[in-house]
Amino acid sequence: MTKRNIIVAGTSAGGVQALCELTKNLPKDLDASIFVVMHIGSETMLPQILSHCGNVPAVIAEHGKAYERGCIYCAPPNCHLSIKDHMIVLTRGPRENGHRPAIDVLFRSAAREHRSKVVGVLLSGGRDDGSAGLYAIKARGGVAIVQDPAQAMAPDMPRNALKVVDVDFCLSVEQIAEVLVQLANGKAIDVAESPNGQKDIEDQATADQPTAEPPGHQIPLACPECNGPLYEAKSGELAHFQCFVGHRFSPESLSDQHAEALERALWTAARKLKERVVLHEQLAEKKRNKGEDELQKRLEESVATAREDLKLLREVLERI
Repeated sequence: MTKRNIIVAGTSAGGVQALCELTKNLPKDLDASIFVVMHIGSETMLPQILSHCGNVPAVIAEHGKAYERGCIYCAPPNCHLSIKDHMIVLTRGPRENGHRPAIDVLFRSAAREHRSKVVGVLLSGGRDDGSAGLYAIKARGGVAIVQDPAQAMAPDMPRNALKVVDVDFCLSVEQIAEVLVQLANGKAIDVAESPNGQKDIEDQATADQPTAEPPGHQIPLACPECNGPLYEAKSGELAHFQCFVGHRFSPESLSDQHAEALERALWTAARKLKERVVLHEQLAEKKRNKGEDELQKRLEESVATAREDLKLLREVLERI
């Protein structure tokens, strides 16, 4: 059987605990390369944590380095991690689902590069980053594994993947480790061919040389990240949204990102209203020229109106 020795794992909230449990149950001589994307801030101690609690050494991924078996490569902060031509590739590309690093970027690149040798593992996390990437892995003959949502600290990520991907295994983290060893040794069974198919799945040429316009049709919404035109398209049966420069969203993440963009716009409006109150109060404080009685009256009315509008705007912000 095929030795599935390219393992890509994605996680978010609750991910440190899940990854520690996973690596603790992997053997030191695991015949596979492991790549990990976890949604992180500006710094990460993930390699040190995984090396301490597990048996397989973990390092920060370095651009242009060849990857080896028996090592875990963790995405650095603010960089997408992908693989191409048996090398690690780090980029500052557009965010996907509001994240950089994004799980889907790693999963798609692994599926293009190694096809049936890839095992995608989706662990604890919120929203649905990773579902599209797991779909791409399965569509190219790889294996899809998710953590049992009932045992995940944040169950949304594995739960959403189960809705759209023909997952091979839904297991506890300890059981996932056992299956990974079997897959790496070519001894795993119960891996089904995916009914997802391979139609409309992005190929390497499309990834390297994007067209002048994203695939799909333009919709009357602006990208929440850059305010550029937004297009709706499908990869197989999975819908996604992509803007002119490459920001990419699932339906759920687009809704969440749009809400955040709306909140930013409303806070900007609130700031402008507060500035109007301060400015008109100062202008109305004393007469500067003769015959300004009418102006002073209008300024006082403007202050009262702006205060009322500011109150209403804050009520709107409370409901977002």
